[in-house]
Amino acid sequence: MENVTDALQLAFAVLVFVVALSISINAFGQARATSGQILDMHDRELDMTYVNEESSSGLRIVRAESIVPTIYRAYKENYKIVFIFHSGDNFIYKKNNTEIHCIDLEKDVMGSDEQKERFIMYLLYGVKNPNEQGYKVFKDAGIDLNFEPLYDRIKGEDFIESLGVYYQDELDTLSDGRNLDNVVPEANRLKKKVVTYEEKD
Repeated sequence: MENVTDALQLAFAVLVFVVALSISINAFGQARATSGQILDMHDRELDMTYVNEESSSGLRIVRAESIVPTIYRAYKENYKIVFIFHSGDNFIYKKNNTEIHCIDLEKDVMGSDEQKERFIMYLLYGVKNPNEQGYKVFKDAGIDLNFEPLYDRIKGEDFIESLGVYYQDELDTLSDGRNLDNVVPEANRLKKKVVTYEEKD
């Protein structure tokens, strides 16, 4: 009788172990699938395949719903975003009375991440009160954002998106005339992604 009891206890223990192991494997599988979905959703624009009539040249047609997330990623991921408009003003804001056609937060905006986010908000959605303290910081730095909001200009319009990469050092001129290749090794150069949005006619 004791042997039967021991055998039943052992069989029950094995059954519990198998059930626990199955639940654990299932939970890990679901966690992996969920994390994969989260990663895909986090940067879904980056991995898109360009499929349209201009896909052979690496271009795609986009609208505001694709442009705005790219603008928000500009300062976090070291992007330069260039706009080419064929209607209305061909600039998006002015700095020291110079027309600016691109967003390059590394050069145009000083200070903290909060100021960069505020700059993007003013640029996209306009300045509600030109006298507010947040806008005064930009005004004092010579940045004039008091124009038609960028979002109003791009919504409902088609733009041709083209991508490129350049080394930031390529834009720096060397005062002694030396070739950049002889001064800065390629491994030490900082790459910058350039996204150009040209208004489609």
